[in-house]
Amino acid sequence: MVLRFLQTIPSLGGIYHTNTNSYQTIPITDCDKEVQGVEIKGRNAYRRFDKSVFLKVVQRQRGDDQEAFRTALGELRLLQLSMESWKLLSTRVQAKLDDREVARFSSALRVYATKDRVNEYNHYHLDRLDRLGRPVVQVKAKNVGPGAAAAPDDKAGNLAKQIPICIGARLMLTSNLWQPVGLCNGARGTVYDIGWAPEADPIQDPPCVIMMEFDKYNGPVFLTTPDGKKIVPILPVERDFLIGATLCARTQFPLIVCYAITVHKSQSITEDMIVTDLSCRYFQTGLSYVAVSRVKTLEGLMLDAPFDRNHLVYGSPPDGMKMKMRDQELRKRQVLTRSSYMIYNTKNGHGTGSVRR
Repeated sequence: MVLRFLQTIPSLGGIYHTNTNSYQTIPITDCDKEVQGVEIKGRNAYRRFDKSVFLKVVQRQRGDDQEAFRTALGELRLLQLSMESWKLLSTRVQAKLDDREVARFSSALRVYATKDRVNEYNHYHLDRLDRLGRPVVQVKAKNVGPGAAAAPDDKAGNLAKQIPICIGARLMLTSNLWQPVGLCNGARGTVYDIGWAPEADPIQDPPCVIMMEFDKYNGPVFLTTPDGKKIVPILPVERDFLIGATLCARTQFPLIVCYAITVHKSQSITEDMIVTDLSCRYFQTGLSYVAVSRVKTLEGLMLDAPFDRNHLVYGSPPDGMKMKMRDQELRKRQVLTRSSYMIYNTKNGHGTGSVRR
């Protein structure tokens, strides 16, 4: 998909495209280093964007009561965490909370830096379900093309090589299926049922449908249970991707287990409650900010363990941070000072549109 977009760049002409880039999240590869192949195309495409708009109002952590939390997040983003902000965040360490407060986070999403930590936590919860008589099924993807079966999910259209599922498991969508009703990347829910084709062998064959109850779904339903659960079907999807110059494909459910997820997977979500761990030495530039900033309020955050402030304060910014700062300074000289569009209303019932001034 990225390659197809890049191929359109030279022929855009007067057509406007928008690239949304957060300078506060995980850094990308340093553009000053030697790059080749698709990286060159990506860098060149990014540099063609010559106007920038900076958003100055924090929307996720709104309210006067969250001002100190917003300050701490700003310092965390720059790896300049002050003593005051460190003390503030340290009040949310689990060991400092009473049992009742800790219990509030029993079902909260965990956001961790490493896949090993995520897999360990998810395995613990799936094992508990298995012991309760809900056997776990490994749903393996169908792959087409040399090397496709070994491709990680981030190289294969965001589809996992295999997904462990069972009735009652917590899963998260990794694709935008129907955004207006809540079936979007990051939507979480619970497995209600699993279905196979009539002639399929459940031991050998993958299911054809996973029936889900999503937490924030507000669209039409396949069925409503007597206790009011809204159930919708999720079907496998096919994604094309490249391995070298070879076109490959993977078919899989756009789902992952989500008792815990990696920081990278959390970038599109906003939660009322999150548990994370800033003491992990694997946190890289930007990871600590992303993990903590997914939550709306300080009271919605719990930290697994105490953390060292010195790990979040740098006298000289790391290379990744320097790259982001250089790019941001460049973009500041390209700030869009007036709208390039005017909005008009059509008279023929086809809605609204925009034209260049």
